Amino acid sequence: MRTLLFLLLHLSVALLLSACISEQHETLSGQFEDSHTRAEKIQLLLLDAQAASSPEKEQIKLQVAALLIQEQQLELANKLLQDIDTDRLGKNHYAHFIVLNSQLKLLLGNYQQALDALATPRLTDSYDQLDLEQQLAVSETRASAYALQGQHYASAQQRIYIDSLLPEELKESNREAIWRSLMQIQIDQLNQYWKSNQDDFQGWIELALIAKDNQGDLDEQLRQLEHWELKWASHPAIENMPGGLELIKELAANRPQQIALLVPLSGKLAPYGKAVRDGFIAALYQTKQRGGATPRLKVYNSDAGEQFIPLYYQAVAEGAELVIGPLDKKKLQLLFDEVILPVPTLALNRVDNYGQAPELLFQFGLAPQDEASQIADIAYLKNHKQAMIIAPKGEWGEKVSNSFAKRWQQLEGVVIVRSVFSGQKDYSSSIKNALSLQRSEARGKRIASLAGQAIEFTPRRRQDIDMVFLLARPDEARSIKPLLDYHYAGDLPIYASSRVYSGPAPKKNHDINGIRFIDIPWILNPPSELHRQISQQTNSNKQLQRMIALGIDSFQLHPRLRQLDEIGTSRLYGNTGTLKLNSNREIERRLLFAKIKNGRARLTPHADQPTLTREGYNHANKTAEENFW
Repeated sequence: MRTLLFLLLHLSVALLLSACISEQHETLSGQFEDSHTRAEKIQLLLLDAQAASSPEKEQIKLQVAALLIQEQQLELANKLLQDIDTDRLGKNHYAHFIVLNSQLKLLLGNYQQALDALATPRLTDSYDQLDLEQQLAVSETRASAYALQGQHYASAQQRIYIDSLLPEELKESNREAIWRSLMQIQIDQLNQYWKSNQDDFQGWIELALIAKDNQGDLDEQLRQLEHWELKWASHPAIENMPGGLELIKELAANRPQQIALLVPLSGKLAPYGKAVRDGFIAALYQTKQRGGATPRLKVYNSDAGEQFIPLYYQAVAEGAELVIGPLDKKKLQLLFDEVILPVPTLALNRVDNYGQAPELLFQFGLAPQDEASQIADIAYLKNHKQAMIIAPKGEWGEKVSNSFAKRWQQLEGVVIVRSVFSGQKDYSSSIKNALSLQRSEARGKRIASLAGQAIEFTPRRRQDIDMVFLLARPDEARSIKPLLDYHYAGDLPIYASSRVYSGPAPKKNHDINGIRFIDIPWILNPPSELHRQISQQTNSNKQLQRMIALGIDSFQLHPRLRQLDEIGTSRLYGNTGTLKLNSNREIERRLLFAKIKNGRARLTPHADQPTLTREGYNHANKTAEENFW
């Protein structure tokens, strides 16, 4: 009884504040009225619960908890759920309690706790006896928890299991989720799973392998896809091919016959331009050797002294149906100044805040700001909220740390403090200041002075930080991480950009063990046949290797730009990351996540990006909710 009165009091305050905020910002009056209606319904239900006896009281509390979660009153929902005597609930109401409790834990970032709750023996033992809506809610909640844990195979299994049981209006979103999970799995693992599965699941895995394993050869992908359609004529995915696969035949028939590659082959950017060229040509010849069709290629030196725009139009006049380049941002800006481009153009860099790009201009670069945003996403899904940024002084450090901060704030995280270093001499002082250790030491001295005698005192760092975002080169990180340990911050998880790792070195990397970072598949995945061939003939410099990967992916992208442009769920699984096109025709990259262990990068699965939300239920749970009451 006291708990319900407590909830009524706190709920009135919370909903009043929520309504005031909604009144200030709501533009759709219908939504505003719904919010008021739900708030009033919660209060009335709590009053009903006070007067009810078991099991009706517990059932009403479940209704209230569901509404509280929809209102984002997560703490109040948690208090109410903890107050429910689950022994009073029948099997279907108990299943609903577990679903609500697990959904709440997912929203709070406690993914393993959610999975543990869903594995409760009382639930699993009675699963087959539950109403269909409750079975669906349990399975989809479990699938969401697996995806957030990075257990993508298990998530796909759950969703494939329930697909035929879902109402028609929910099947499309469920199949999109199946596809997203399968696309997170490495090819070698997909091959292993394919051997151990049958029926629809095997069909899904075969389709995923076709999508991921033929990025550079449309003809081979089309051949395998047509074979799959004959073999799996009744498969659920055949109704609406995922990831834009339905366009493959049309893409193969309409690919460009001649391409111009405009990159710097002289001047200060020449090493990078040559690396892009080498990667592009290597991918082209690999496709040709395998029997695939390839375009004619003409390479132009964009730094040869000619004006870039005349050179661009020269390439078009000489037959180019698609242009790849430039690499230089200033030259890219010149393309922005053109009102209309004559052919699709894939730039190898990206320009921000320079007006509207021409319609046929696509931008593809290796911007470090993308890494910062993705680190923010990963840290958010690890339930971190309060960040410390450590970055070098200068334009690069400021630009990348600002990108992290911007994304972090969008996710409702807080940057508590920044530590900016200019060199090795100020690593310690900048970190010490950021952790407020000097204040703690001063406080200790005052206490000793007041006591009139020496006392034992251990400085205490500020306690409002739960993670570190580190921008540093390997040699800088090898000094900074031990300093964090020394300054009583060794318990804070450290997330870093790709710059932190230069390759396996068990002894040399001892001091950066434990750091989590992201990097491109070309660097972190086991070397492919093409990778080994290129490595034997080219510079092993890490930055040039990235440019080689950019060149390879440019070749793989060139016939698929329309696919990415027209089908929002389409992805290219490249060497620079999982690539998609945003509304500004910029190629966005999703990189691999790794942790340094024993001096080596160890890949770590991470959450499915579309789960980045604090909104309440998924579709199946909403359906169960509506049908249950």
